[in-house]
Amino acid sequence: MTKCLMLDVDGVIISGPDGQSWARDIERDLGIDPDMLETHFFIPHWPEIVAGRKALREVLEGCLPVLASPVTPDDFMTYWFERDSTIDHDVLAACDRLRARGTRIFLATNQEHLRAEYLMAQLKLSDRVDGIVYSAAVGAKKPDPAFFEAAEAKSGFTGAEHILVDDQFKNIEAARAFGWRALHWTGGEDLEALVDAARG
Repeated sequence: MTKCLMLDVDGVIISGPDGQSWARDIERDLGIDPDMLETHFFIPHWPEIVAGRKALREVLEGCLPVLASPVTPDDFMTYWFERDSTIDHDVLAACDRLRARGTRIFLATNQEHLRAEYLMAQLKLSDRVDGIVYSAAVGAKKPDPAFFEAAEAKSGFTGAEHILVDDQFKNIEAARAFGWRALHWTGGEDLEALVDAARG
């Protein structure tokens, strides 16, 4: 019997504005060329940031001048976090119902520290789930087996007592290889029905 739902965040609970990238209008709004942002920030630094080996604010302090942007790291993060925060309320309502029936729910997400804090405190996801497992805190990203090992340590459950719901199929495959049940989220599904069907 599945006792613990591990729920991905981006692409499942959260999306950008109108389902688009949060950075869609960044050149208009902040004067930052999105291709330059990719070249000078995301490609060289993001893998280390999201794994907890670099600090987001410190990296931005070095990158923003290269991008010729007048904004501060805090301005940039505020813009990012606020725009990348459209909540699927149907998913959270399903979480409420599942928790009321005794299922423990944790967010299982590749995040850095500041946005993880924003998700739990500012978006108040801490009110709707039992906790969060995120890559920068555990030092491993999905689909690394070490992520799932850390998630089990956090939840207190093992193996097939978990279901992962994720929009990335590589993470689904990794979870199954680790002995979990896992469901591929494509958007619009009824989360409660999906989990119930997986329980058999």
